[in-house]
Amino acid sequence: MTQPDNMSLEIEYIEHEALVTEVDLNNNFITVRIDDPEECGECPAAKLCQSKGQPSNVVKIYVPDAQKYHKDDLITVRGTERMHRKAIMYATVFPCIILVASMVGIYLLTGNQLAAALSGIGIMLLFFFILWLSREKIAHEFIFNVVGHIERAGEMK
Repeated sequence: MTQPDNMSLEIEYIEHEALVTEVDLNNNFITVRIDDPEECGECPAAKLCQSKGQPSNVVKIYVPDAQKYHKDDLITVRGTERMHRKAIMYATVFPCIILVASMVGIYLLTGNQLAAALSGIGIMLLFFFILWLSREKIAHEFIFNVVGHIERAGEMK
């Protein structure tokens, strides 16, 4: 069955090279470090993800065949563009909205700029603490897949 030309079901993906840092054979998980700064050049959140050239992300990925991966393997992982946008919303947009709304609200209630600023900071800390506590509940929204095995440990140039 073919799709009409005006209907596109194409899903945009973001791929990164990642280094396997740990293999959990019992639970079929691999832990990878994504350190792909050249791929982030056009991303609006690139500066937020990178920390002065340090590896940006450590991700745990479920793989049905964990035994074929080894520590220090170089692989390609893929996430969706939708997942990327959702991460930007959680990390930047929602906190900014909450910060501005809380500071304006407190200032309108009290007329005190210091109270508004301090409560804004406190509410931001609370937001990120709640986000951290919720990490297990929202983890299913941020799933990467392994799409390529580039180099095996020991075969790197």
